[in-house]
Amino acid sequence: MRKYWILLIVLPFLMFSCMVDESEYTIQEKEDVDVDQIAVDTTTGEEVLPEGQLVPGVHLVTLKVPVEPNSLDSIERQFKYYMPVTLNSAEPVSLLFEFHGSYEFDKGEGIPNPIADIQETSALNQKALKENFVICYPVGETIVHADSSGVINWQNSEKHFPFVDAMVKYFTEDNEPRIDPKRIYSTGQSSGAIFSFVLAFERSDIFASIVPRAGQMSLSEVTTMPQRAVPVRVFAGVEDTIVIHSAVLQNMTDWAEQIGGYFSSDMQMDTTSYEDVRDMIDVTIRYWHGGKADYEIYSLAGTGHGIPLSDDLVDDMWEFMESHTMDNASTQLFVTTDVKEIEAQCGEPITIQLSYSEGAELEMTGAPKGWNAQLDGTQVTMTAPADYFGNIDREGAITFTVTSGTQEPATCEVTYYLEAPKTYFEVGDIYYNENFEPQGVVFWVNPENIREAKIVGLQEARIKLGDFGPDFITPDQDNGSANTAAYVEQNNTLDSPYSNRESAVIWASEYNGEQEWYLPAINELLEIFGKAAAINESLESIGALTLPSGGYCLSSTVDMVDGRKSYYEVNCGQASIQIEINQYADTSRAVRKVTKE
Repeated sequence: MRKYWILLIVLPFLMFSCMVDESEYTIQEKEDVDVDQIAVDTTTGEEVLPEGQLVPGVHLVTLKVPVEPNSLDSIERQFKYYMPVTLNSAEPVSLLFEFHGSYEFDKGEGIPNPIADIQETSALNQKALKENFVICYPVGETIVHADSSGVINWQNSEKHFPFVDAMVKYFTEDNEPRIDPKRIYSTGQSSGAIFSFVLAFERSDIFASIVPRAGQMSLSEVTTMPQRAVPVRVFAGVEDTIVIHSAVLQNMTDWAEQIGGYFSSDMQMDTTSYEDVRDMIDVTIRYWHGGKADYEIYSLAGTGHGIPLSDDLVDDMWEFMESHTMDNASTQLFVTTDVKEIEAQCGEPITIQLSYSEGAELEMTGAPKGWNAQLDGTQVTMTAPADYFGNIDREGAITFTVTSGTQEPATCEVTYYLEAPKTYFEVGDIYYNENFEPQGVVFWVNPENIREAKIVGLQEARIKLGDFGPDFITPDQDNGSANTAAYVEQNNTLDSPYSNRESAVIWASEYNGEQEWYLPAINELLEIFGKAAAINESLESIGALTLPSGGYCLSSTVDMVDGRKSYYEVNCGQASIQIEINQYADTSRAVRKVTKE
């Protein structure tokens, strides 16, 4: 006869936040320690409950589980569970795992027990009273170092899978009332949140959805995706200095793209607020819906690593779990595209990437006349008409539809708009070559002929001007083209001419392998940095390197000042002239003149 040793606990509640946790885990991390063991509760007063029966209240359970997957050696692992007295076994019963964060301890302090202080008045337990679910509070791995200090956490994830499997069996097979296997969820703080992500990845057939707090999991070293996309709603502190908020955003975007089948452009946003014991917390919600699974990020303003389990937050945890059971996940057809709208110039080549339900049939309708749209697998290629005034479609929408059997079809649209040919320049315009490759951004337009402009290149150099002789100067402050031409001519007379990797002015003269480029004169540089905001906006839109907001930019203007050879630079942050007798090389940009036909 199997017996489980169980202890009824009535102790003050401990918030389930970690003491110290500075890790970002991938699926499996190898420990680097001298001794490791599993924390076991040594509290006395054990009681034996009836065979195969869950009991209302908070209880301690000890299980023997394999040390590692497929191991014949076993070890004792412990957890506590809370079963509300209001549990209705006639209705589906859910199970929520709450994995604690990391607990560090120093030499001589003794090993802490992360689940020692749990009581029925906690926010999670009170929610269980109302919503018919059981909560399981497992104990992680204790890693003891040679100096007797250590940590308790869930970092070595592979060791914990047999424990998780045994706990799931305990609640779904071994005891009454039975947990509905379609309603098993995971949450946790910090290390426990990271382990929740691991379970969503490695036990996607068990966990219906997860709602971790202050945790993340990178997919950077992952080669095989999980069999099922598990819905995720993660709660993150914007001011978290341990699990950095920007990393949570990036990693969740990766989950949405690599597991959920979304594009980053599918993300939508909303806001809400939580009432904390101190104040109202503003919450920004980022979400991807409609794909293989729903992914959501709840960003708490002004909140650090400790995510407060307020009633509002717990309500949102449960709302997500309740609506994302194993048989209520997002299994409907879906189709999406990486671009949602197209604003094209005449002759511009366009590519649209698609993602849609595996095995479904895809149809494209509404392809614009004169654009030669071609659908090939998950990609559409087309070219905007060269003749704006011809018999073409200038605006409209392309519709993509996926179908499969009797399921409801799914559709998405990409709107398109053909821009009328522009016969003049404006500051901030992106200049493209004949292959529609961006070459630069307009920083100056000739007021006497707005079809003529100057553009600044997309790249920068961080090399000095070079020493072309103590008496060689290029004093022109307005015409960098003339200055650059003089340098190139002078360079050809040197015994050891500078290459484009040794001199900024030679680099500029050979920029893009074209002769029209040059290193700007000082007043041309002032023009550039005086229009930095408009230029940077355009540079950012095409993913190019923006102008620096600090340091100095080198010009081609070199003159004698007070009898000394002096180099003219621009203070990038102030758009002002700086004259130096020594050469500096913070940054340089090439420019050129362009005209419209």
